[in-house]
Amino acid sequence: MLIFTPGPTEIPERVLRAMARTITNPDIDPEFAKFYEGTQAKLASLMKTKNDVLILSAEGLLGLESAVASLVEKGEKVLAITNGVYGDGFVDLVKIYGGVPVKVEGEYSAGIEPERVKEALDANRDIRIATVVHCETPSGVLNPLREIGRICNDRGVVVIADAVSSMCGAPLEVDGWKVDVCLGASQKCISAPPGLAIVSLSDRAWEIMRARKDRIPSFYLNLWQWDEWWKQKRLFPYTPSISDIYALDEALDILLEEGLENSIQRHMKVSGAILGACKALGLKPYPERDECHSPTVTALRMPPGIDEGKLRALMERDHSVMIAGSWGKLSGNVFRLGNMGYNAQNEKAMTAILALEESLKSLGFKPKGSGVEAAKAILGSRSQGLHVGA
Repeated sequence: MLIFTPGPTEIPERVLRAMARTITNPDIDPEFAKFYEGTQAKLASLMKTKNDVLILSAEGLLGLESAVASLVEKGEKVLAITNGVYGDGFVDLVKIYGGVPVKVEGEYSAGIEPERVKEALDANRDIRIATVVHCETPSGVLNPLREIGRICNDRGVVVIADAVSSMCGAPLEVDGWKVDVCLGASQKCISAPPGLAIVSLSDRAWEIMRARKDRIPSFYLNLWQWDEWWKQKRLFPYTPSISDIYALDEALDILLEEGLENSIQRHMKVSGAILGACKALGLKPYPERDECHSPTVTALRMPPGIDEGKLRALMERDHSVMIAGSWGKLSGNVFRLGNMGYNAQNEKAMTAILALEESLKSLGFKPKGSGVEAAKAILGSRSQGLHVGA
């Protein structure tokens, strides 16, 4: 079975083997603390940041919630930039922790216009925190985080950015783009098992936590604990997921061996081939413009008369290829191919395109052209992938 979904992705054998390493007691063994520091440094390098990077034991959503829980105080206005499921999720989180979201809303099918962020901040000069999603995974839309980060920074606003589905697969520069809290996860473009959230924190973010009037209303989600325990004493506030961190470290080594820019170019090329193939078939991408189409996930509108659930079931049954539907108001109307991480290889992409083309035909869809031939034209005559991390 080819798991061609937008996370969890398929995982290289090297990473799976790393999980089998003998564990230790991280609260006692100083060597594990050194290992953890090394993994932090690798993440910082790939995220292009000098800020502190934490590895939290839970799925990526923990990072989003912990950032809001730790930085947002009751009654505080927060600029919530949203044009998708996870942007809407930030709105809900701000409300849960007593904040007052001031929304900048956009269409799910288009990227946020930076000028609207500027206008909202100029009209609400008391706002000190903004939330934004770089890649909206359910819709395949990539937002202009670079421009949004700089607009917020010019006004002294701390940016909390969900980069879970873009980190290491799309251009991302935490420091250069003025992202104060950058959130990632192990199971997307890094292609490690799910179970770890990644959080980078700027000095401004730490200062907001330090200066809070009220206590952070959580224990496990309290990022300030990491200052008190890890930064000050080199002790963990709770037991880390050792085997998952071993796997993450190995996955980061694979990325560093390939080179970050090479990884991004690989994602761009495979994404372009899949998008070209789908357009040749007569399928319509969900994002309205190619420039806001994420290179890590391809979201497509369901063609008229084709049932999304039947398409996915047929691809699994007849071709052993698993793809994804979508969520919320996109459920049943959008299907997605996860061309991220270890999946972003020529051979895997060609397998998924062929399975998609044949399954659509079986369901009565009449392609305008050959998706396979269109993809070959973009990828070149060789259909073999890079076999990254094999």
